[in-house]
Amino acid sequence: MRAREPAGGSQVAREHGAPSEAGLVIQFPLTHEDLSFLVGAHRVSITRAMKALRESGRIVQRGRTLILPRPR
Repeated sequence: MRAREPAGGSQVAREHGAPSEAGLVIQFPLTHEDLSFLVGAHRVSITRAMKALRESGRIVQRGRTLILPRPR
């Protein structure tokens, strides 16, 4: 299964992310329920997508902070 970004994910990153050397850092904690509301998806879909994105390296989770690494 190929990891893909949920609809609206780029907008969430642009609105709530802070640029850093590592990529975009989303510094405030978002629950999967919060993300589901922001992107218009079911919470279970967010949980599955987040797992796939972490496993593929497209996001890095450090505690309650998410990092969207810069493209290679």
